Amino acid sequence: MSVKRKEDSVPCLGEAEEELARTGFDLLLKEPFYAHLLGTMPREVTLKTETAGILWNGNQVVVQVNPDFFLNDLKRRSPIQTDKLRMGVIKHLLLHVVFRHLFRLADRNERIYDLAADLVVNQLVAPLPLPDGFLCPDDFPELDLAPDQTLDHYYEKLMELLKKMEKSDDASESGEGGNGQDGEGKESWEERDWTKTGAPKSASSLARHLGNSQADDHGGWSDGKDQINDNMGRYSVESTILTAKDRTSAREWGSLPAQILAQLSEILEDRQPKLDWKRALRIFCAATGKTRIRHTVKRVSKRFGTRPGVKIQRFQRLLIAIDTSGSVDDQMLEEFFTEIHGIWQAGASVTIVECDAEIHRRYDYNGKPPKTVEGRGGTEFEPVFLWMQEQRRFDGLLYLTDGYAPPPTTPPSCRMLWVVPEEYAVDAAELPFGKVLELPNSV
Repeated sequence: MSVKRKEDSVPCLGEAEEELARTGFDLLLKEPFYAHLLGTMPREVTLKTETAGILWNGNQVVVQVNPDFFLNDLKRRSPIQTDKLRMGVIKHLLLHVVFRHLFRLADRNERIYDLAADLVVNQLVAPLPLPDGFLCPDDFPELDLAPDQTLDHYYEKLMELLKKMEKSDDASESGEGGNGQDGEGKESWEERDWTKTGAPKSASSLARHLGNSQADDHGGWSDGKDQINDNMGRYSVESTILTAKDRTSAREWGSLPAQILAQLSEILEDRQPKLDWKRALRIFCAATGKTRIRHTVKRVSKRFGTRPGVKIQRFQRLLIAIDTSGSVDDQMLEEFFTEIHGIWQAGASVTIVECDAEIHRRYDYNGKPPKTVEGRGGTEFEPVFLWMQEQRRFDGLLYLTDGYAPPPTTPPSCRMLWVVPEEYAVDAAELPFGKVLELPNSV
């Protein structure tokens, strides 16, 4: 809800910070997953928001809370009711994070999108309560909104209603078509008679929302105009969600609603490599002839019948070159890093080189992708092969690329594979020095 603060009110920031921290502790006792998710994010008590919201600052999600809203607007007669209401509001914000609602699509009506997102998450806040002004599907009775539907489903229904409102005689008098800001002497949308829409109660609820009476602050959400940064941001947010999952016990995890489990399953599925890298690396490294002997207590010595035994292990010190040119979009880069993580999990020691027309960065991969990559210019393969000549310490080279570049002329100092998305594999078939391994599509 939009609240006008008194100019002479002096909110106690310290008290609000203490109460916010205590709310996090209460969530840990009652809703551990959300408490762990909250623990991955910075929290800010600030006057920048009128109520509470989540802000994407380009690097991470920040939970923002207005002190007056948190201390006074959410205060009830019973301290227990106050605590539950505060937990409900924070859980509402965190549910938006779980569903990644803060990354809008550019072709959507922002206010309708925001309302549809609220309809999704508000159903999942129970048994915790929410303040007045947090709308639910029941507030739109004529639309017959089924429970537990997707944001897209609610968005389409709400947009149909908005169009009816804009076409009605009363709505057309405003001249603004749904922004709730009428001119002098004109009746506000909240006060209009929406009988002609055929859904007066639903239209009144939508008018209240459009009249800037939304419950939480969505001003810190992405506007969807920079999909490249949004994709990277979505990947980062998903990583924090998985961190919260890992910190949640199996018993607590199993008690979560099916909709939340589905979101986590979707993230985990997207993060799974499409290739069986254990098998691929065994085949790839089998021809190198390089092995090492490692002692292990898991095996008994065949010669002496005692522990430790020995295990023959193939060398898997890999150089992975990533094409970071402009023709490789963020989605393809995410897929590349998913495969790299699979290679690393298969037991390989991985060094990454980022290269477009020149090498920009070299680093060891330790299980976590970088927030950004460098490059986005033209494409040349040759710099990686020239740099390898000075190294001579890798057992294999994998080059992840879309294949759009002149073939290299300098041979690699080890065996190599080209890893190319299958839709580009035909054009990459003539690349020299190694086979082309097709990366299956996501669909």
